[in-house]
Amino acid sequence: MKDTQENKTHKITFRLKAQEAKFLDDFAGSAGISRSDTLRNLIRKIQGDASIIKTDKLLNTLSDLAAEQGRVNNNINQLARHANQYSKVSDLDPKVFVRFNTLLNRHLDFQEDMNRTFRKIYKSIS
Repeated sequence: MKDTQENKTHKITFRLKAQEAKFLDDFAGSAGISRSDTLRNLIRKIQGDASIIKTDKLLNTLSDLAAEQGRVNNNINQLARHANQYSKVSDLDPKVFVRFNTLLNRHLDFQEDMNRTFRKIYKSIS
C-alpha cells in the first residue's frame, strides 16, 4: 500500500554523524530511492512489511552470473567442436561421451535452477 501525502502527518528531524549521513545517501542512491523513502522502508522492514533491495549489488551479481554462464556455454561449444573433429567415433573412448553427457545434464539442471531463481528475483523487484 502506497503512502499518500495526507497520510504523512508527522515530521521528524534528527542529526546524523557525517559517516552515517554518507551511508544513508549511498544506500538510498544504490536503491534508487530518497532518504525519506529509505527510512520509511527501514521502518516497514522492522515491522515485517517491506524489503529493501540494493539494486547496484544485485545487478552486479546478476551480471557476474551471466558472464559465468557465457563462459560455461563457450566451454561446451569448444568441447562439441573438438568432438566433431574426430572422423571416427570409434576412435574416442566411450567413457568420454558418458562423462560429457553427465556433465551436460548437470549443467542443464543448474541452468534451469538459475533461471527459476532469476524469475523469483524479477518478480520480487518488479
